[in-house]
Amino acid sequence: MAASPPALDAERRAIEAPLGPVLVVAGPGAGKTRCLIERIRYLVRCQGFAPRHLCAVTFTNRAAEELAERLRDALGAEAEEVTRGTLHGLCVEVLRAHGTAVGLASGFGIADEAYQEAVLRRLGVWRKRRKAVLTLFGRRRLAGYGLTSSDEQIFQRYVAWLRQHHLVDFDDLVALTVQVFERRPDLADQTARRWRYVLVDEGQDLDPAQYAVVRRLAWEHRNLFVVGDDEQSIFSWRGADPSVLRRFQEEFGVAEPIVLERNRRCSRQIFETAHRLVSANPRLFDKQLVAERASAHPVRAYDFPDEDAEARWVVADLLADRERHGRALGDYAVLYRTHALGNRLEQEFVAAGIPCRMAQGRSLADDEVIGYLAACLRVILDPADTAAQLALARRVLEEPLVERLSAEAGGGEFLEAVRAFARRSARADPDARRARRFLYHVANLAALARTHTALKSVVAELLAQRVGPYRNVLEERWDQLSDPAHHPAGRRLAAKLAQASAQDGRIWLARSGGLEIALRGLLFGAGFSDVAYLEPGARVHPADLVIGPEDRGEGSLTLALFKALQWLHAQDLEAGFSDYVAFDLETTDLDPEVCEVVELAAVRVRHGSPAAEFHSLVRPGRPIAPRATAVHGYTDVDVAGSPTLGEVWPRFLEFVGSDVLVAHNGQRFDVPVLRRLAGTLPGFERLTFYDTVPLARSLDRHAAGLGDLAVRFGVDPGRAHHALDDARTLVRVFSALSAQKLARARTASLVHLLDWVGLGLALEPKARETGEGQVLFEVATAFALGRYSDCLDQYARDRERLDCPEAPPLDQVIERLGGRERMQRLREAPDPARRYPEAMARLDALLEASVAPSLRESIQGLLERVALSSSEGPEVAPDRVNLLTLHATKGLEFDCVYIVGVEDGELLGAGPGREVLRKDVEEARRLLYVGMTRARDRLVLTCAARRRDLPSGGRRFLDEMGLVPERMEPGMAS
Repeated sequence: MAASPPALDAERRAIEAPLGPVLVVAGPGAGKTRCLIERIRYLVRCQGFAPRHLCAVTFTNRAAEELAERLRDALGAEAEEVTRGTLHGLCVEVLRAHGTAVGLASGFGIADEAYQEAVLRRLGVWRKRRKAVLTLFGRRRLAGYGLTSSDEQIFQRYVAWLRQHHLVDFDDLVALTVQVFERRPDLADQTARRWRYVLVDEGQDLDPAQYAVVRRLAWEHRNLFVVGDDEQSIFSWRGADPSVLRRFQEEFGVAEPIVLERNRRCSRQIFETAHRLVSANPRLFDKQLVAERASAHPVRAYDFPDEDAEARWVVADLLADRERHGRALGDYAVLYRTHALGNRLEQEFVAAGIPCRMAQGRSLADDEVIGYLAACLRVILDPADTAAQLALARRVLEEPLVERLSAEAGGGEFLEAVRAFARRSARADPDARRARRFLYHVANLAALARTHTALKSVVAELLAQRVGPYRNVLEERWDQLSDPAHHPAGRRLAAKLAQASAQDGRIWLARSGGLEIALRGLLFGAGFSDVAYLEPGARVHPADLVIGPEDRGEGSLTLALFKALQWLHAQDLEAGFSDYVAFDLETTDLDPEVCEVVELAAVRVRHGSPAAEFHSLVRPGRPIAPRATAVHGYTDVDVAGSPTLGEVWPRFLEFVGSDVLVAHNGQRFDVPVLRRLAGTLPGFERLTFYDTVPLARSLDRHAAGLGDLAVRFGVDPGRAHHALDDARTLVRVFSALSAQKLARARTASLVHLLDWVGLGLALEPKARETGEGQVLFEVATAFALGRYSDCLDQYARDRERLDCPEAPPLDQVIERLGGRERMQRLREAPDPARRYPEAMARLDALLEASVAPSLRESIQGLLERVALSSSEGPEVAPDRVNLLTLHATKGLEFDCVYIVGVEDGELLGAGPGREVLRKDVEEARRLLYVGMTRARDRLVLTCAARRRDLPSGGRRFLDEMGLVPERMEPGMAS
């Protein structure tokens, strides 16, 4: 019998290694993930491990999805029992169970990056520094990085803010899990004993804290299988340290790592060139990596005078290569270090009509400005297009409001649902204001098509207004503001105002050093017309109301009046749906694409209270997975005599009637499951669904799971994960969410009065120093100074008319509000190029390429070009050229790869006055190595003499590879 090739011997040794710690070091294209999957199959099939005793973790959602898919192929239904996913997801499980040990509240939420940056904004961190600060915070917690004293102060305030709002961020998930394990060894032991074997993919991406979690989980049984490659460690900026692999080897007593040396992906020419580069770095492990397949294409390098010539050449060369070899567009990748380079390349591909896929979140449509403009332009093309209206609504309205309006529209006209909602809602309702603004917006867009003939003028008018979601600054800060319903002074003053109004009484304002001018503006703005200043000798009737210092209560008179007006205008606000059907279902497993229903239940609600119930077990067409049984408790025996879904369906439809069906997380699970299983059954097409998750997430950043919400609102969940109990719980949770939404609506109402609030607080120095007055003053000053308010002019006129020397002069008031310079900035005409510099650079190229004889043709041309750029999904796009950052390419491979910007200035960020450290050079080598080894057949490297009109730096990395770039002048071909 012939001997196995050495590469297969190494892979077999890894898969069939004895129990205990195993370190597998594998070069690119050597089959790391395949090795880990086969190890799991070996443990289950040959070593007798129950799948539930195995835990496999990786580091990205994309890698976790691939891991789950491959496990299903390897183990079938048993794969559902294997704990697998990201390490962060595992830490969430630990903290949900044991977070109270480190002071976390039950039902804590996870702050996403947008929220984290919003916190830093409130802490006064400069916008352009926020991402870097968050990275520093992560390195502090996960890798022991020291901060400067000022950054440490910001960090402490940042963490305090999160904890005050019962939140953690992604770095907290790992750091706090480490704390749980250190402070409570008993909980660490309890967690670790859930599994008898732990496997880690991409081990080189572990930072010290992540390694501490993994180490603790496996320390007792010593069964830890780690696959990684020190030469592909490219995330040191967030704390990843390839030396963790060596630490694992030493601490667990691994004699020698098993090395997978054969690269099955790259041609020999590509791999040898890439390995010459990375060989310049210190090596943690001895590896004799090889690639045996030859290619007809040598690795080539080209040097261009600037980035424009470079981008044009890349597009032309790619088209020529495709013509010669017939590759699909998805077989090509163009890689780069920075997004700025990707944007320039995207312009060239879009101009050439070549569809491309950008890194996640970086396509033209993902850009807030361009995506918003595209949505507006679709409405301009056809104002009656319901899909275009809904797409615009998703750009400018909050997700819960879009969910509600879509549910109310059912299969009808979306715009008509918006009109109906606006008509019946109280004028003070922030959602109603948004709905009315949306109706005006759509009508205005329809008019633009008749009043403009050129696309550039349409775009200029659109950008002159605020781009993106309709903002309400009071909603953004509502958690720092008091509900008018719970403001004693405001409620007392509201009662007096209501009584005076009912008796047709006049409202008098006592002299208060100019404050009375601001109070009059508040009252006029809220609809009170009979308001006068109290002068000596004025005749005050019994039905009249005099507002003076005694109405301030213990705080500010401005604040008391504002809260009173909010309370009065909130009387007609809607709490939400009052009649609906809440439903839930349990399934055979946790995958919505394949599972079937085993239990279906619903609760009919009338006027906010439960009125009737529906419940049935369901016999599925496939077995119930053990993992699902562990959740809901049902087995195949329990449902064997139950009706099928088709038999249950008519009774369920009859129970639902014409009501909206409300589910929690319905759009991601319950609705897709029903649509797949019952979509062809009679009556499904008339069902309308509403998901409560967006509402929960919009109200705060706490965990939005039904169980977590039940805990937070004090709702007894009964038998959790039983459909009827969950439907009952949902009714009470939805009621509590609706009440919370109503409280937020009250707190955020009358936002149009903020200019007068700002003026009033400027005239009450003590009121704006702390607490709610301080928060309101922060948000209101921009309204008072802004170009849409006349409150300062009115103040100056009334001060002079009233001969009120005790009132501060106008200049002093402006200074208190932020000064003349700030007022000038707020009042000057907005310049899109200054407000959205990156978006405008991309948009200008689009506009130039979309010029056509008519406005309609120009709009169509721009929309077609926007559609050429996409970033949907984590996988390789088969019908688009892939434009990706080098960091985004881990786990991907392509026939032909162009790496653009292979010069020191791009790869090292080298610039005047910046010291380049040895570790930066080593990481840049690894990053370029990762990008180069994505290529199977052809690899092209490019550099430019100048970028952004500056010298681009040296050619250190090309020199180390032994590549001499060919000088390319404009118009030259390869």
